[in-house]
Amino acid sequence: MSYLVLARKWRPQVFEEVLGQRHITQTLQNAISQKRVAHAFLFTGARGVGKTSTARILAKALNCEVGPGVNPCNQCTSCQEISSGASMDVVEIDGASNRGIDEIRELRENVRYTPAKNRYKIYIIDEVHMLTREAFNALLKTLEEPPSHIIFIFATTEPHKIPATILSRCQRYDFKRIPLKEIIENLNRILQEEKIKISQRALLSIAQESDGSLRDAQSLLDQVISYGGKDIRDEDMNEVLGLIDRKLLQDTVEALVQGDAEGCLQAIDHIYHYGYDLQHFCRELLQYLRNLILIKVSQRPEGFVELPEEEMEVLKRQAGQLQFDQWSHLFSLLLKGEEEMSQSAFPRIMLEMTLIRMARLKSFLPIDEMIQRLEVLGKRGKEEAPPVLPERRHQVLQEKEKPRIKQEEDRDPPPARMEKELPPLQKDEEKSVSDKEREETWKGLVDLTRARNPILGAFLILGNLIHLSQERLEIGFEKDSFHYQRILEKENQAQLEQICQDYLKRKVKVIISPIDQEGRLKREGTVPLEQEKPSVEETEEKDLVQEALRLFDGKIVGR
Repeated sequence: MSYLVLARKWRPQVFEEVLGQRHITQTLQNAISQKRVAHAFLFTGARGVGKTSTARILAKALNCEVGPGVNPCNQCTSCQEISSGASMDVVEIDGASNRGIDEIRELRENVRYTPAKNRYKIYIIDEVHMLTREAFNALLKTLEEPPSHIIFIFATTEPHKIPATILSRCQRYDFKRIPLKEIIENLNRILQEEKIKISQRALLSIAQESDGSLRDAQSLLDQVISYGGKDIRDEDMNEVLGLIDRKLLQDTVEALVQGDAEGCLQAIDHIYHYGYDLQHFCRELLQYLRNLILIKVSQRPEGFVELPEEEMEVLKRQAGQLQFDQWSHLFSLLLKGEEEMSQSAFPRIMLEMTLIRMARLKSFLPIDEMIQRLEVLGKRGKEEAPPVLPERRHQVLQEKEKPRIKQEEDRDPPPARMEKELPPLQKDEEKSVSDKEREETWKGLVDLTRARNPILGAFLILGNLIHLSQERLEIGFEKDSFHYQRILEKENQAQLEQICQDYLKRKVKVIISPIDQEGRLKREGTVPLEQEKPSVEETEEKDLVQEALRLFDGKIVGR
């Protein structure tokens, strides 16, 4: 007797044996019991999820000699003929090889004849989306008003290719991918019956490789059994199927977390030496990082990551070693590297360089920590140099002016004396204050800005006070620098203007002016705060890098 592969030997024979499709099998059973069976069904879904098997079970249930019932007996002549494919009344057609209008015309002629032995004549057309447009058009009328003894069951993996006129005449059932846990349980049941030993780690790899297809999982297991016999080692499975050992993925990620570039290179050398597909390894590593990110952001990752409890604990431990921003950045680097590998004539070199970059970036600073460091810098500056309050500044100016006012008090009339009591800053708009007063004002303004907004203060300290008078305050920044662009942002403009008014106790016009690297003012580029700011995206990369180096005491170690 010829050997029967596992996928055929363990094919479901009743609705309860169809894995992962309870929403469909329950509906069909209810339709049979209530005698509400439609004349046309469309079963859609990925490969190997039970579409054709369910169609056969439905055909047997409707034509069973002791039925129709919610399940076939699988003992009568009708059930056995349908199971073996020998029934004259249940016709299975391959849509890919019988796709023309001539075949559909022949089918349309045959539907007029009553069943030879059974209640219904059932046509199961697999991969129905392969039919031509003319064939679909020829089928329309028959499909809409078939004889009472005819039932059509269509199966397809690509329902979007089927015309809407056909879809509207069918009851559509969407089959889901089978959950990983149910695939593993099915494989364990087969192994127990077949008396074969294999590790749960190996079963997990087979189930993950099947991508939700039970037929694919059973076929892979069949192949492994043919190679390894009754006692299968993990090495046998990896060797015959070319699968990546889960332990190798764990070790590679651990090397990335620890910044061990040499460990990453050793992993690639192992993969290359044993002939594994580097592109496949890269995709598996992407999937592994995806699981780590989902574990990081979800309180109940079990709903998104289907893994055994033992491996889930390992991933949870690894996920806690880095922050979300770091995992996300590593994923982005690997995704870009995978794209480069697919287009390169040297995939191994591209993968090596990608993993080296990922390992060297393990200690980059997350956004939250950057903001915290800026706040710490602002607070430290505030402690080292307390702000000069506006009230104290005006008091100092008044004390300095008292001797001069006293000397001129007798000879000047009262109106003139009242005018001279004002500080020079308030008397003449065009007359600038002394260097010392300007220095004190600038220092106090910077300190007050740091106290209210540490980040804005960190940008302001890189500027220079160019001019200060009664109605105008002008600040210069290096032209096209990062801090120059940031200080012109709308929110920063509003805050800076308010801080200047609060500090000087009067309304002033704040102007931001660009200066060159040698400190020369570029008047043609002077920008008042009211003017629209340039886009941040226009800032040159070197300015951003230099600013980051200054803020975080960094240095360039490589590119």
